[in-house]
Amino acid sequence: MSNTSLDLDLFTSSETDEWSTPPEFVRPLAEAVGGFDLDAAAGAERSPIADEAFTEDDDGLAQPWHGDVWLNPPYSAMDEWTPKVVSELQRPAVDSICYLVKGDSSTDWWQDAVEHAEAVAMLDSRLAFGDGDDSAPFASHVFVFGDAPGTVLDVLSRRATVFRAGHIHRETEQEQLVGGDGR
Repeated sequence: MSNTSLDLDLFTSSETDEWSTPPEFVRPLAEAVGGFDLDAAAGAERSPIADEAFTEDDDGLAQPWHGDVWLNPPYSAMDEWTPKVVSELQRPAVDSICYLVKGDSSTDWWQDAVEHAEAVAMLDSRLAFGDGDDSAPFASHVFVFGDAPGTVLDVLSRRATVFRAGHIHRETEQEQLVGGDGR
């Protein structure tokens, strides 16, 4: 079995869904917000990312969030985490959310996230999660929600192409009926 096959099996196996965020990636983001107040899905990190952390036992999906939030959730439950992000954005206690996800724009949860995000950063290299030196077999994106300081986008732009929120064009029913070009 090749190393590539081993890596893919490791990251797509159902044995674990907890992979620590690479510290060299998250530390500059934490500094950019003046320190994260909450890691809403903590567990595998050797050192804390935020002042407060919700582990699997705490169930970050069931808890109210606050301040500047870091989120690297279990990728098997993205259909649950993305609606939680959108819901928490409505709460005045939440200032911003940095949401690290698998770069999978073909999914409903990704489409929902991009519609609500202030920015999305598409990383230009793959992250090495956990204690391994091998990179994940997928791209990563960071969605930035809420009132994050501009320095967050500056930090992300060092490792990613960052798209700011703007207008997402959706064909209207009228455009669909007349062929989209108005004729």
